Amino acid sequence: MGDTIHGNKYGGDHVMGDKIVHHAGRGEPGRGEPEPPAVILLMSANPSRNEPLRLDEERRQIDHALVHAQARSLVEVRTADAVRLGDLQNALLRHRPAIAHFSGHGTESSGIVVTDDRGHPRLVPPAALSELIRILQGGLRCVFLNACYTEEQARAIAEHVPCVGMHRRVLDQTAIRFAAGFYQGVAHGRTIQEAFDLGRNALRIHGHADGDAPRLLAAAGSADRPVLRAR
Repeated sequence: MGDTIHGNKYGGDHVMGDKIVHHAGRGEPGRGEPEPPAVILLMSANPSRNEPLRLDEERRQIDHALVHAQARSLVEVRTADAVRLGDLQNALLRHRPAIAHFSGHGTESSGIVVTDDRGHPRLVPPAALSELIRILQGGLRCVFLNACYTEEQARAIAEHVPCVGMHRRVLDQTAIRFAAGFYQGVAHGRTIQEAFDLGRNALRIHGHADGDAPRLLAAAGSADRPVLRAR
């Protein structure tokens, strides 16, 4: 699996290994042992036979939303690029994310698309992905499938944790803007439902014709809690 970072700094934040750590301001009074930051794991796949996606721009917008919403010391952004079938278990076990985010392609009947060892497209069996989330759901507060036609996959995952999916084809810019709005809400300590609503509202503000594509699937009450501690 190709875990990546961008340079050794992002804004005033330092990169440690494969983690982008958003630091709190210096000199803040301590209140005992601080809680570890929540991990947001950004996974992506863009197989060579599929339409190219602006994955770097999506990641930049997410980083921007988290930094400028003052989520400092509350979150670590980790990345896993060119995800293959065999990487999914390892990524979730290794990073233990609060949010598992997948950017890439989806198919109308078969879920998300990753790559095989040769870089060719491979479908992730929807039942197997849902089972993986069930097994590793401890600490996982939300799954975000930022890919076309992922509503049914999201519905299966939502039996275990809240999941965002797309109920139809969605333009790249729409997916990026929605993700930025969602993570701005997360960074400000809003609930998963409120963060989702903020993402949808951003699409309405900018007049996206496909702004109805995002869907939040969740058991009753499970999306009514924040991912991050409010400051």
